[in-house]
Amino acid sequence: MVAALILLLAAGPAQAQTINVDAVTRYWEITDGLRKNEPLTDQMWQEFLEIPGNKIYVRGIYSAADLVRYRTAIEVVYMPRYDSLRRAKLDAKVWYYMMVNDYKEHEADYRQLVASVKDGAASRDLMYQKAYEYLPARNHTKADDLNIYYEALGNDATVQAEGIFYSLRAVRDANEAGASILQGHEMHHRLRTGKDFGTIAPDDQGLMEIMFSIQNEGIPDLIDKAVTIKMPGDPRGIREWIIDPAPAFIHQMDSSIQARALGGAPATGRFYRRLSNGSNGHLPGFFMSSTIKKNGYAKQMIDKADDPFAFFYLYQKAARKDKTHPPRFSDASMKYLKTLERKYTKSRPAVAGS
Repeated sequence: MVAALILLLAAGPAQAQTINVDAVTRYWEITDGLRKNEPLTDQMWQEFLEIPGNKIYVRGIYSAADLVRYRTAIEVVYMPRYDSLRRAKLDAKVWYYMMVNDYKEHEADYRQLVASVKDGAASRDLMYQKAYEYLPARNHTKADDLNIYYEALGNDATVQAEGIFYSLRAVRDANEAGASILQGHEMHHRLRTGKDFGTIAPDDQGLMEIMFSIQNEGIPDLIDKAVTIKMPGDPRGIREWIIDPAPAFIHQMDSSIQARALGGAPATGRFYRRLSNGSNGHLPGFFMSSTIKKNGYAKQMIDKADDPFAFFYLYQKAARKDKTHPPRFSDASMKYLKTLERKYTKSRPAVAGS
C-alpha cells in the first residue's frame, strides 16, 4: 500500500484541518488488481474496512450483510471475467452494482476531485460560508482540529465525533448543483449548538427524537437540497424522496401526537424512523424549513436553530400564512408540544449539535 495521503492545512493556531484520502487511495489499489482478475482476499477486504476513514464511515450506514453484497458488487464490476454478469446486474438496475459501476466509469472525475481537495484554503472557506448562511451569529465559529475523510464507498456523508466523512459520489453529485453545498450542510451539523433538555423520559423519547432530527436536517437542507432540487428534471429525486411524502408524514405525526395527548400509547422512535423512510429527519424537515423560509420566517428559524420546539411553532405559523395550504398540526397537538416544552425547558447551557 502506498503511504497515506494526509494533507494538513493550517487554519490558525487553534484550528487545523486534516484531509485524509487514505481509504480512496487503497480502493484504487485494490481495483487496479481486480482489473487484472487478481482476487480480493478476505484479509485484503477486512484491512480495507479497518482503514479509519472506512471503519467509522460504514459503521452507521452498512450492516454486515450489506458489506458482503457491496464486496461482491466490487468484484463483479471490476473483474473482466465477470463482465457478462456485470451487464446483467446493471440491466436489472441492482443498486450496489450501479453504484460501484459509477465509481469505475467515472474514476477520472473522482481522481480529479481528490486532487482538488488539495486546495484546502479555498474549499474550507466556502464550506464555512455555506454553513454560516443558516446559523445564528453565535455559531459562526471554526471547528477545532477538524478531520475530513473521503471514501470511495457509497453515496453518503456523515458527521461523527472523529470528523466529517464524505463519499466521493455524494460530493460529486452535490457539486454538480453547487460548489461545497454538501460540505456546508455537514459543517452546519458540526457548528450548530442545541439546547440541553436533560434526561428525556422513555415515553417522550420517540417524539423528542424525531423533532430533533427534523430540525437538525431540515435547516441545513436549505444549504444543499434547496439548490439540488432546482436542477433541471430534479435528477437526484429530491421531490419524490422528501417533498411529496411530507404532507402524509405531518398528518400521521399529528395523529400520533393527538392520540398521546388523549392518554394513548407513545409513538416510538422506530415508528417515526419508518414513517420518515429512514431519512433521519430529511423527511419532513426540508419541507417544513422550506415552508418557513418561503413565508418570511427564515431569520427567526436561524435565531432559534438550537430549539426544535421553536422550529415546529414557526412551521405552524408559516403554514397558516401559506396560500398553498400545506398541512398544519392540530390545535391539540400544538398544545401538547407546549406542555412537553414546559416539562423539559430549564435554564441549561447550550450543547454542541450533532
